[in-house]
Amino acid sequence: MASQRNTKLPVVTEAEQAVRSAGGQRATFHQRHVRRGNWFADWAGRLGGSDVYIGITGKEPTARKVRLLLDDWIFEDVSTRDLGGVLTEIFSTRGSTGGPPDGSSDGSAQGATIRSKRLYLLFPAQVLRVPVGRARYSATRKPSPDAELSPWERALLVESGPSARGGLPD
Repeated sequence: MASQRNTKLPVVTEAEQAVRSAGGQRATFHQRHVRRGNWFADWAGRLGGSDVYIGITGKEPTARKVRLLLDDWIFEDVSTRDLGGVLTEIFSTRGSTGGPPDGSSDGSAQGATIRSKRLYLLFPAQVLRVPVGRARYSATRKPSPDAELSPWERALLVESGPSARGGLPD
């Protein structure tokens, strides 16, 4: 068991490779076991022109799904097979340019995007959607009125009404 604790999990190695391929320097995740088989791995550095924090957590070393923390975005139940693809899709230079210029999409050709929406017609929200193969992953957050989007977020922003700062129109 002790040797298993010191061995980097395959999903963490895949995340490191994805971050390196996207231009992350010294992309070595710090992996640690938490309790009862749970584990956590994280990395912080420059990626996509931004200071980025990435955290990954799983319920056991052989978990088939993990939670991905990307700055203040949280993706639940990301398949370990798709984790590298999610990171690659987000930080690819393509950004949201994979779809039509009007921002419409049938969901097939478009890469990762961030769109501003209203939840229940009242609450402003930003949604980060990432297609990987046949799977689609999304994370939602409440936009901060005074916070600027980071460069990697601006590259994914689809202008369908939101202001350039990433907020919603009044």
